Amino acid sequence: MQKINNEKIQELFLNIQCLPVLKTNELFGQDHNKKIKNLILAYEKNNPVGMESNVKAWSSSYQTHKETDVFSGYLNSISDFSQNIYNNMFSINQEFSLSDFWVSHYKKGDYTKKHNHGSSFNGNVISGCYYVHVEEGASPIIFEGEEPIYPENDTLIIFSSYLYHEVPPTDAERIVMSFNLIQNNVPNFNPDHIKKMENVLKVCDP
Repeated sequence: MQKINNEKIQELFLNIQCLPVLKTNELFGQDHNKKIKNLILAYEKNNPVGMESNVKAWSSSYQTHKETDVFSGYLNSISDFSQNIYNNMFSINQEFSLSDFWVSHYKKGDYTKKHNHGSSFNGNVISGCYYVHVEEGASPIIFEGEEPIYPENDTLIIFSSYLYHEVPPTDAERIVMSFNLIQNNVPNFNPDHIKKMENVLKVCDP
């Protein structure tokens, strides 16, 4: 049983590290994009105190998807879309569940510290940002080892949860939905074993 578990976990970690940064424009269309913007602004108005995190801007809690259902329709579509991309890329059929979801509203001077969304213990595989509103002059998102990405309205970016990224202080407004997906049915594992595997799996085979 341990051998089977280790093989599945090794495959999972290889896939996580091989997942490139993927950008999709015009995900929902202009009308739905405006509706999402209004939903977020209304939610911020009703919840003016944001959480403390790496995002140095107003942000809702990581469990926003459990605290309200106002975003659920769009969030389900984003989750399904991301899952399908992952499965098509690796020719597998894995199911994912939402582990975290939050919305952020950056204003002039706001930024995000360099960080990632993955660890041996939270199990996140896919992370993503859906850009609801991006004004001209807004900061890009910068992934480690990649050129800066300047997203536009109605743009989805998905990436490995283990990829470090940051947002420099912005000169203009940006409104973003962010999420993490965890793979279902991952076998139980020894955290010490996984930590060693993370340190070994540094190279992605083409």
